[in-house]
Amino acid sequence: MKNTTKNVVRLAGLAVGVAAAAWALRDRLLPGPEIHDEPPPKFREPSAESSATPDDLTVVKGIGPVTAAQLADAGVSSIEDLASADPSALAEALGKSETAVAKWVQAAADLS
Repeated sequence: MKNTTKNVVRLAGLAVGVAAAAWALRDRLLPGPEIHDEPPPKFREPSAESSATPDDLTVVKGIGPVTAAQLADAGVSSIEDLASADPSALAEALGKSETAVAKWVQAAADLS
């Protein structure tokens, strides 16, 4: 073999050796898992003000859990509330597109 080829093979072997050593020592090089002593956060309980259980607004196409929570904060807690809502006012309150909100209102009207 030529001298250059031998040097390349030696460097490749050195790189493999360093990688193997790092792999073998990975448990010592990486920090251990964090263990928290505090209890996990409690889930949000429904308020005593709303005696009726709110509808699951995620059944409306285009509404996910985050948007459903935003709608609940805006006072829309049922499919009927959404079906009777004004799309432009609701879009402004949510900061969403009026076209998307109009589609949600129409889909809610179709469901109710």
